[in-house]
Amino acid sequence: MSRRSLRRGNWSVQEVQRLRRLLPDRGLEECARLLRRSVASVRARAVQAMAAEPRRDAWTEAEDQFLRRAWGMLDPRMLGALLGRPALEVRKRASLLRQQVRTGAWSREEMQSLRRAYGSRSDGDLEVCLARPVPEIEDMAAVLCLAKDKRSRQRVSGARRRMPRWSPQQMAELSRIYPDLDNLEVARRLGRTVLSVANKAHQLGLRKTSAVLGRIGRRNVRVRHDRGRTAGPATHHDASGQD
Repeated sequence: MSRRSLRRGNWSVQEVQRLRRLLPDRGLEECARLLRRSVASVRARAVQAMAAEPRRDAWTEAEDQFLRRAWGMLDPRMLGALLGRPALEVRKRASLLRQQVRTGAWSREEMQSLRRAYGSRSDGDLEVCLARPVPEIEDMAAVLCLAKDKRSRQRVSGARRRMPRWSPQQMAELSRIYPDLDNLEVARRLGRTVLSVANKAHQLGLRKTSAVLGRIGRRNVRVRHDRGRTAGPATHHDASGQD
């Protein structure tokens, strides 16, 4: 985005509300892109609108939830400003949360959280975000055919190697099965990631059948309904929606 196309001047109420929703999950750079503001403007407005009063008491559950949600997308200094905590204390709290991981079967909500966060964060950051050990995160990401996005691969050392090029046979098979299957099943059959399938289908102009789109829509409604039932009370740090 060119500097000439960036918004300038006062922020509207709607922009600030959108910033509150997006920032913990998307980070400064992505928020700047979506809001068509400079990164410096987004950072300054976030601190002005979302910063908490300084505190030294025990960490609350709401603070831990916000830290888990934003870890890996916001640096400790920014998180400290939003939580009212010194950056060093934020780092120590994240290290503590990293030790409080659980194992066993994944819930549907956990898998949805992994789908949302996996592409943009390192597996080490996800260990804090999801309270799951890295080996389980890697295993579930493989099951769900997830991949890191390009910017994440550039930031994270040791990221998975690039997928091989699509062969003519794979593209022919993709064209055959894509309309009638969801992307996860397509990815499993072709040995690709969901992101790779979605990108190649877009390039080829492929579309889902109305029956598949209806099934996916109903599943998404169930997920949102389940997430709404399990969500706790909102705090000034919490935001329920995503763009």
